[in-house]
Amino acid sequence: MSLFRQFIASGVLVITALLSVADALAMNLDEIDQLFDKIERADISEPQAINEAIASLEAAIDKDDLPRVLRLSRLHCWNQDSTTEKLAAAAAVYANKLLGDPKNDTLTRADLLLCRGYYNRLAGKPKDALVDYDEAVKLAYQVESPRLIADARSLRGAILSFEGNFSPALEDLITAQHLYESLGMEVWSLNNLTELATSYRRFGDPQTAIRYYRQLEEKYRSQGEFNAATLVNSEIAMAYEAMNENAMALEYYRKTADYWESANEPLAAASIYVNMSGSLIKQGLVPEAKQKLAKAEQLIKIEHAGFYSFMKLYQAQIALQENQPDKALELLNQGEEAFNSIQNKRGLAELYTTKSQTLAALGDWHSAYGALETQNRLQNELQNQLQSQRTTEMRTRFDTDRMANENRQLLENQRLKEHELQILQQNKLLQLTTMVLVLVILAIVSVFAYKQAQRSKLMEHLALTDFLTKLPNRRHIYRRGELFVQQAKKQQSAMSVILFDADHFKKVNDHYGHDVGDKALVVLADCASAQMRKADMVGRIGGEEFLVLLPGTSLAQAGEIAERLRKAMDDTDMNDISTGLSLTISAGVASLDKDKSFSALLNRADHALYQAKAAGRNQVVLDGPHSLAADPAAEI
Repeated sequence: MSLFRQFIASGVLVITALLSVADALAMNLDEIDQLFDKIERADISEPQAINEAIASLEAAIDKDDLPRVLRLSRLHCWNQDSTTEKLAAAAAVYANKLLGDPKNDTLTRADLLLCRGYYNRLAGKPKDALVDYDEAVKLAYQVESPRLIADARSLRGAILSFEGNFSPALEDLITAQHLYESLGMEVWSLNNLTELATSYRRFGDPQTAIRYYRQLEEKYRSQGEFNAATLVNSEIAMAYEAMNENAMALEYYRKTADYWESANEPLAAASIYVNMSGSLIKQGLVPEAKQKLAKAEQLIKIEHAGFYSFMKLYQAQIALQENQPDKALELLNQGEEAFNSIQNKRGLAELYTTKSQTLAALGDWHSAYGALETQNRLQNELQNQLQSQRTTEMRTRFDTDRMANENRQLLENQRLKEHELQILQQNKLLQLTTMVLVLVILAIVSVFAYKQAQRSKLMEHLALTDFLTKLPNRRHIYRRGELFVQQAKKQQSAMSVILFDADHFKKVNDHYGHDVGDKALVVLADCASAQMRKADMVGRIGGEEFLVLLPGTSLAQAGEIAERLRKAMDDTDMNDISTGLSLTISAGVASLDKDKSFSALLNRADHALYQAKAAGRNQVVLDGPHSLAADPAAEI
């Protein structure tokens, strides 16, 4: 009964506190939401200003305000540095970590999938990006969020366009364009319009592309966005090149390159040098093309696959013209690998034309014919794809009314939801007051709270347990290891660890299959647990690697335990899992000495494990000069 009284007293205090700050919270929440809107609409665009705004949000948002906490999480995801492929890969890992939060709602999961997909594309993983985009589009429609639908279809449309899937790309980009314009999101509307224009250029309609590009250039220049206007200029150059108007293309390329040089953007200038080299070669200006490519090569590396691939192709074309077919072939092989990595069929088709000519110049007529066949196949695939997509493209153009109606319905649904939210916020104070009246049912709530606490304990246990072996997982055993080390130092007692893993486990998986491998790991885990004392702790820290914590245990004692475990595993009959299967282990043993941390102790055990493997496996090595494997007849 006393627990119930405490619960009621706590409830009264909480409600009193809520009532006293309700007005202040309502005012602050409006300001928080306005700041979110500014960042998400790109009204704040400078990196430093964005970081300051995010810091302000972190300070203002209550940790129990889940919707805004999740919104902040999404903002953090999109604000990662992705200026290099390595940084983009790290950003994708960070996004994946955020996706693992069980508190994520559907909208948050969709946005984080978009975020991870975006970084995966920058990291050179277009297939992974497209998988994330597809799932994000589905979830965005589930929550009926026009902004999220626009973002998802814009990003997916861009990658589909790059891969040559123009029909779905155009439908995605046109839908996104209508939504951005309806939402009044000018910055994102302009970005999407750039992708739409580029899709028309790739699709074989450069005239339409140039019309869009000129609108964009004029808009960007009127806003003082000269970098964006220059990017559009480079797209105009490529559109003219697609129309075989190479003189006009070169005019725009040179203007763009001059701007990036004056703006001290050498990488951007180098990318233009690569693009303009194709037009220079077609115009017969080979010396200038060679000079531009030499400058570009100082900055364009393999991680810039889109530009690197064409750079190698153009260098090969020049080498072939200079009667250096061997050099040309080497350059073509490098370019081919880069084109394949980004799945650029259009580039590959052009490359195989040059490759066929190069092989013919080398007298390898059979390979030259094979390269020409590959070129024809790619060209036919592109042509067939283009032909089928022209019909779909026309349908897409004339189906804009349907898309507009769908978008209007989405916007209307969003307005209704926002209206409902406003009503809920207006009633918040009334709801808080009403809570006083429901204190009489807190006895039921207390039972519910108890069950929830039990469930939380279960969830905590599951979060600290390896799913396969039911042993403590890496996080759990490392935490206990740090605690044991602290206790051992405080009590000046012994403390040892055994780090062991299964020998040649990859061969087990390769030969018997992962299902058998998993069963073998369970047997290994059970065997290890059976050999340990009550105070010892065994955990799985990754793959086939396990860690044993031995509080109050000297190095010699730990070595005996490790050898006992090694023998037990060596003697274990695993034929009931799979005929002929056997498994041995190697172990490294270390004891707490002058280690400053658990990590240092673990490193010594890892070094001993490495020695055990280097010495032939199926043995135990103690940290230091002594190894139990040195005397196979030793009594353990």
